[in-house]
Order: sequence, then structure tokens, then C-alpha cells
Amino acid sequence: MSGQIRAILWAQFRTIRNYLPRSGWGTILTALLSTIWYSIFTAAAVSIALEIPGVPVSTLRVVLPLALLAVLLFWQIFPVMTLSSGWSLELSKLLVYPIRENALFGVEVLLRLTTAPEMIIVLLGALVGLAMHPGIPFSSAFWLLLYLPFNLLLSLAVREWLLRMFRRKRLRELFVAVIVILAVLPNLLVNTSLGTKLKPVFFSIGTGQGAPWHELSELALGRFSFQALAIWIVSLVFVDALARRQFAKMLDTDRAAEFESAGRGKHGTRRSRFEWLLNLPSRLFDDPLAALLEKEIRILSRSPRFRVIFGMACIFSALVFFPLAFGRNHSRFMAGNYLPVINTYGLLILGELLLWNVFGFDRKAAQIYFVAPVRFETVLRAKNLAALAAIVLMTLFTTLFGYALHAPITPTSAITSIFLTLILALFLLACGNLTSVILPRAIDPSQAFRNQKSGKATLWLMLCFIAMAIPVGLAFLARWAFGSEWAFLLVLCCDLVLGLIVYKITTETAVARVERGREQFLDALSKGKELVGQ
Repeated sequence: MSGQIRAILWAQFRTIRNYLPRSGWGTILTALLSTIWYSIFTAAAVSIALEIPGVPVSTLRVVLPLALLAVLLFWQIFPVMTLSSGWSLELSKLLVYPIRENALFGVEVLLRLTTAPEMIIVLLGALVGLAMHPGIPFSSAFWLLLYLPFNLLLSLAVREWLLRMFRRKRLRELFVAVIVILAVLPNLLVNTSLGTKLKPVFFSIGTGQGAPWHELSELALGRFSFQALAIWIVSLVFVDALARRQFAKMLDTDRAAEFESAGRGKHGTRRSRFEWLLNLPSRLFDDPLAALLEKEIRILSRSPRFRVIFGMACIFSALVFFPLAFGRNHSRFMAGNYLPVINTYGLLILGELLLWNVFGFDRKAAQIYFVAPVRFETVLRAKNLAALAAIVLMTLFTTLFGYALHAPITPTSAITSIFLTLILALFLLACGNLTSVILPRAIDPSQAFRNQKSGKATLWLMLCFIAMAIPVGLAFLARWAFGSEWAFLLVLCCDLVLGLIVYKITTETAVARVERGREQFLDALSKGKELVGQ
């Protein structure tokens, strides 16, 4: 089994090594941002290691189990909130080889280290602090290392279960609501009275005897007992069995999916209940624009990833900023600009699919654009119109959802918000047309619970938002200076004209760029999955 694990990891290393020479400044800047992010947690770990030796053991008996529970919640919930499960095996590529399931399981457990490396850094800081504590035996601190396999196995069990749930059509959208609730829960606890009411519950769960984190903290603080050791061993065996069971079910699901895909095409496709809506482009536009636009709408409506992310953009953005705007410690700016803020955040969520990588779902099929009698500019226009339709629909949903939450929304503020969102979308589409041809990346539309973003595209996103904030910020500055909505709308109209000019220039540049480098463009979209992917 160890030989098979080494072979998989070596093949992945060679794949990454062959790709690295083609990396440029974007990779360097992405690595720099990652270094800054993890440096923050490293500084926190160092601070924890320096503070723990001065804390009384009696206080640590209360604080340490609560801290371990917080680490577990972050490790298990944060990937669900971000729809990012870290690195994982591409089982569809490995099932054709005679690899033992235990080897695949072992690699998957090791790859769970990429799910929340921040917590590993924090745990190591706590371990060093406990080892330096004068009132705790040096060797006792190393019991904390057992928390790593416990969380790795539990993370794998949660991931495999969620992946199987996301593949069920009737449950996928329901899980969007569950994810939204999990994501906004910390914000609700901090900014509302709900956190104060639930604080005793969290305290009792964290310090309750028999819980794995409580018994492990007792062992790490030098209070060894066979009861605590037995409870911890039982907990570790339980999560191991749970992870193996969920992984085996996921393997069976992948094998069934491969078998089903091999026989696909023998059955007719089911007619959609919204066929009249899908055929609407043909009534509004002429071919080939109408055909391309209908194709985009059909692809997006059938994509599990788009439906999940669209649901999060509509619901999550409205919920996550509601406590900040109208909660206990609310912001006047957030309260006065609630709709523009949530719609801008919704654009950020939808950007991966609709703005920054518009050819991601096409993948190898993008070749048709260069052999069919259609201009590439028309293809970009169709994709941009489909994106605008989805963005308008999102703004309507967020407005209705905000009204249902009893946010102070008036018809004037709703119309102004939609107008501002469309201007922001225009600037983002202008930048996105460039990134879509400069940094194309294939996206699996069936993978709803996996990070498929490009680090370079994320960097472009940050730079474009900074540049876009200047003209949009002038509109808010005009509103503040003149105290009039008309001044705000006048500057927005100027921004609209500027956005149209920028859109025309960037679109022509994108068309010229892809015509010069169509081979590199198609090669990037044709790249298959690696043995280990994000």
C-alpha cells in the first residue's frame, strides 16, 4: 500500500513540476498573499505559545477544551462555508488502476491537511506553550497531536457525505440553505443577542465530561486517566470507521457514475418545465446570437455548481450583512447602503462562473467557436448577456429577500441599487472578458463542493475591484457632498458611459488576444484533471 501511495504522490509531484515553469508573476503574487495569510496564524500561534506558560493550570482546564472545540468547528465548518474542500484525489482517473482502496483512503486522509492548515499551526503553537508550562509534564503536551488524525478523519467523513448529498438532485438546493445557515451563524452570534443566549450552551458542550476535546485536554494537561484514554480511543475508532464507510460509499458512487457515463446517450433528454423561458432568446434576438444565448442559459440552468453558487449569492449575501447593517453593533453606512453592498457581494460570488472565466464550462467544446461560422465577439456578447440576465435575477431575489427580512427598502432604493449593480457588472464584464482569454481554466459543472478558482484570476479580481472602486466611490462622494440622490444618479450615469467605453475596448482587446493565441487558449481549456486536484 505504501508503494501505491508513493506512486500517486510522485505522479502528482511530476505533474505540478511540469506546470510550474509556465507560471509567472501571478503565481508569485498569489504565493505572497498566501504567505501573508498564514503568517497571521503563525503570529497567533507564537503568541499562544508565549502566553500559555503564564496561565494557571486551573484556568487552562476551562479554556483548553473550549479552544479545542473551536478548532474542530473551524476545521469542519469553514470548508463548507467557502465551498472549498481542499486538495483531493480525482478518483475518476484512479479507478482504472489496480490500486487498493486502503491506499486511496490513506492519501485522502493526508490530503485533509489542506482543508484547514491554519488550525494545524494554531495547534502546534498550543503544544509548544503547554510543553513550556512549568506546571505541566513536558510529555503530556504531545497528546494534542492526536487531535490531528481525529480532525482529518472527521473532515474526510464530512466531505464525502456532503459530496454524495450534492450529487442528489432533490437535496442539492436544500444543502445550499444548510450551508448558508452555517456560514452566517458566527456573524449572527457576534452581532445579535442570540450569541449571548447560546454562550452557556457552548460553554457546557466544551467543558462537558465525556466529550473528545475535553478528555484530550485532560490528557494534555497532565491529568492522565484510563477513562479519558479509553474515551479518546473509542472516539478515534468511531471517526475512523465513519470516514472509511463514507469513503467506500463515495467510491461506489463514482464507479456507478463512470458506468452510467459510459452508457450515456441511449436515453432521450427530459423536456424542461421551463422550456418556454429557455426559448425566449430566440424570440428576442437573431441567430447566431440567439442560439448562443440559449445554449448558455441551458448550460447554466443544468449545472449543479451554478445552481448552488447562485443560491448562495441570492441568500447568503443578504443574510451575512443583515446583522452588520441592523444588528446590535450596526453600521450607519451598511444600513443606508444595504442593497448595494449585498448585490456587490453577490457579484463577487458569481464572478467565478459568469465574469472571470466565462469559457470554463465549455472546456474542450470551445473549439467549436473557431470552426463554426460565428464571430468570437458574438460569442462573448452571448456569454455577457447570459451573465447580465443572471445578475438581474440575483438582484431581484436579494431585494425580495431583504424585504422579507424587514430591511428598510423603498422602491427608489431598489431601483438605484439595481442600476448601480448593473454598472458594477459592466465594469466587471469588461475586465472578465480579458481574464477569460488570458487565464482560461476548465471548470467541472458537476462539482458543487470544490474550489475551482485560479489564483491568478483571484488576484485579477482584487485589482479590478480596487480600480472599479474609484468611479463608483465618486458617486457616493457626490451624494455625501451635495446631499442629493440626483447627484448620485448623475455620477452613476457618467460611470455608465465610462463603463461602456471600457467594455468596448477590453472586448476588442480580448478578441484580438484570442485570435493571436488560440492554441494556448484551447490548450488551457482542454487540460484534464490531475491525480490530485482542488
